[in-house]
Amino acid sequence: MTYAIFSDIHGNNFALQAALADAKTQGADEYILIGDYASRFPWGNDVVNTIRNLSPSHIIKGNGEGYFFDMKKSQGSMTDEQFKPLKWSYDTLSPDNLAYLLALPNTAKISKGGVDIYLAHAIDFFYHPAVIDLFHTMNYSAMMLSTPISHKEYLTRGKDALLAHPETLAAILALPRGVHLFGHNHLQFHMEHEGRIFINPGSCGMAADWNPTAAYTILTIKNSAWTIKERRVEYDYNKAAKGFITSGYNDYSQIWSEVTQQQMTTGKEYFGWFLEHLAKTRNRLNTSPTEVWQTAAKTWQARGCFFYGSLLHSQQPNCTN
Repeated sequence: MTYAIFSDIHGNNFALQAALADAKTQGADEYILIGDYASRFPWGNDVVNTIRNLSPSHIIKGNGEGYFFDMKKSQGSMTDEQFKPLKWSYDTLSPDNLAYLLALPNTAKISKGGVDIYLAHAIDFFYHPAVIDLFHTMNYSAMMLSTPISHKEYLTRGKDALLAHPETLAAILALPRGVHLFGHNHLQFHMEHEGRIFINPGSCGMAADWNPTAAYTILTIKNSAWTIKERRVEYDYNKAAKGFITSGYNDYSQIWSEVTQQQMTTGKEYFGWFLEHLAKTRNRLNTSPTEVWQTAAKTWQARGCFFYGSLLHSQQPNCTN
């Protein structure tokens, strides 16, 4: 059995379609999706329409779907600039697609071929212990800015850091043997330890590991043994960037449209960098939230951090401080 595993699509239908086409060439028998399907990019309906028709499939919700529940509970009243990507997706999703996302389970288990596969959008010990900095995207970015490493080195360092931390090692050994799937931090990763496999397929729609291609992972199980192939698929960033304009998303929230395009075309943590810039702006101003956002956007732009459609990777400014 060969599974194609996807996470964190975030409404990027261009990336999803490219990755699904690649999965066919890899002989995928079934599809596993582990959350965050519709927000941040303007094509949430297209993504949900696609995943609803994948068969056979195993699909759970992520924290992004939880935010849709919060939006519904507030009756769509979360209108501050911070929530505009979520608000756009909530308002543009069809009623059927919204209901579908809200009804997805939080976790799932697949038992086939003598192997149990556990699905969850996030596993706490990959994010919370301060010693495991490699699994925080901002810390990952800081490392890549100072002393870049290869993906192979990242896999080795990540595993070593997990196993060297007593509490994390105990948490790993407390889990049942089998395959544990998770996403959430947009960093593709996998490791094995004493009969336990951990797979993060990365972000199909919005990578944060300095590789802007669509990420997903192939898991093949045969005779109770497994093989793992991490896949990265190129897609048309220019066509996707134009889609932000034609969809109306750029007019609705130019700040988030630009930041999202920056991360899409570079694979770098522009969302985090902008939020850090926003926090610094808020700390030095005693004004309304709207004025803080407007000032943050203007100063971000003044530093050359908005490209307005320019996808020249070699000319990207330093927007990290």
